Amino acid sequence: MPLIVTQRTLLRRAFLLGAGVALVLAGCGKARENAVPSSRDSAAVVPVSDSLVPDSVAVVAFEPRYQRVVVRTPRRLRALLDSIGPANAFEVLKLNRVDLAHVRDRESLVVPVAFGDSLDLTPFPREIAAMRDSAKLLLISLRVQAFACYDNGRLVRWGPTSTGRHDMPTPTGLYHTNWKDKDRISTFDDEWKLEWYVNLDNFQGVSLHKYELPGHPASHSCVRLLEPDAIWMYAWAEQWRLGDRRVILREGTPVVVFGAWAWSARSPWKRLPEDPQATTLTPAEIEDALRMLRERTRPVYPEETP
Repeated sequence: MPLIVTQRTLLRRAFLLGAGVALVLAGCGKARENAVPSSRDSAAVVPVSDSLVPDSVAVVAFEPRYQRVVVRTPRRLRALLDSIGPANAFEVLKLNRVDLAHVRDRESLVVPVAFGDSLDLTPFPREIAAMRDSAKLLLISLRVQAFACYDNGRLVRWGPTSTGRHDMPTPTGLYHTNWKDKDRISTFDDEWKLEWYVNLDNFQGVSLHKYELPGHPASHSCVRLLEPDAIWMYAWAEQWRLGDRRVILREGTPVVVFGAWAWSARSPWKRLPEDPQATTLTPAEIEDALRMLRERTRPVYPEETP
């Protein structure tokens, strides 16, 4: 049973611990997003068997702490957001895998006890040594509903996702960012407007795009993103290059979807106050993603035979 603390005390604590950093982040959020890990984040590289190279996954030792803040009324939600500032408010949305509209559906939010570098809250490793010679890689974990972007093996951005719902899951495997469209109408429903669209499967229509994040997998196989993440991803991801007869001359940025969502279990980020490592991806999970990349494991859709 978690310790019961008054809302006023929680907000005062969040403000005192986070206000100074919030001012820095609000002024230079982009620079912090791409910051080099500080010395406190350095850790020994953990060997993983059958990896692309020895010691392929770097594991970060820094461990944030979390608390629950009651936000069941609009007044309490506004008080929380005002106390931590817009930059940290965005980090709270990421942490809870929701957009602002769906926060109102929550009685409480998981909030860091202290705010710092936004990468401190990532469930992914800060560095994947095996990918140091690879320009870009996008990883999407179904288990923790989050993505991570790597440049030359170093984490440059992470964020929340909402992947395929139970009857239309997002298949695991290796994709590539093929082509983009800033404003596209869904082929599933012509009333759905998909903004900042990045195609992953040209035949199945699986893509990355901005859309609602309700705090659980809810899409029709696509990978939904918060708007700031979708805009950033649109600029960062490389498109394919086609030749005559639409032959692929160069593939876009590799994207690996891996893991599995536990449909009958509690969302892992909701357990962070009791277990700060509940969303941390293990070296074995990262190695499974690298295996899919190495073996070029293609996604298998429900109507296909494995």
